[in-house]
Amino acid sequence: MPAINDKTTLENLLQKMYWIEAEMEQLGTWEARIELMDENIDALEILSHDSDKHWSIIKKWLIRSNTSIPESTPPGLQKQAFDFEDMSAQEMFRTIMKYEILAKNVYEDIKGADPGVIKQLLHSDEDISDFLNDIDQLIKDEEKHASICKRIVGGYQKIMY
Repeated sequence: MPAINDKTTLENLLQKMYWIEAEMEQLGTWEARIELMDENIDALEILSHDSDKHWSIIKKWLIRSNTSIPESTPPGLQKQAFDFEDMSAQEMFRTIMKYEILAKNVYEDIKGADPGVIKQLLHSDEDISDFLNDIDQLIKDEEKHASICKRIVGGYQKIMY
C-alpha cells in the first residue's frame, strides 16, 4: 500500500520539499561556502545550482496543482539555519548529505503515492506523466548529490536510509 494515500499529505510534502530546496539547502550550501572559502567550491556549486532548479520544478507543480507556495517554514521543518562554524569540510558535507538523502527518500515517496491521489492533485494524464518524469529526475539528482557528499566525507559515514 502506498504511504501517501491522500491529497493533503501529498500537498504538504510538496510544500516541505519546496522549502527544503528553496531555503534550507540553499542556506546550507551558502553557509558551507562561507566557511570553506575555496575548498570544495565545485561540489557546492553543483549542489546549489541543482537546488535552484529543484525548487523551481516543485514550484511549477505547486502552481499547477493550485497548492499554496509556502512563505514561511512549513510545520514539521526546523526554522534554524545551518551553523557550520568550526566544522571540517567532512562534517559540513555529512550534514548536507543528510538533507540530500532525505530529499531523495521523500521524492521516492512522492513517486510511489497512490496514483488516484496524484490524479486528484493534477487531473490531466499529461500533467501526471510530466510530474512523474520530473520526480524521477529529482531522485536521480539527489542520488548524485549524496554521492558527491559521500566522496568528500570519505571514510567515516553515518547514513540512515
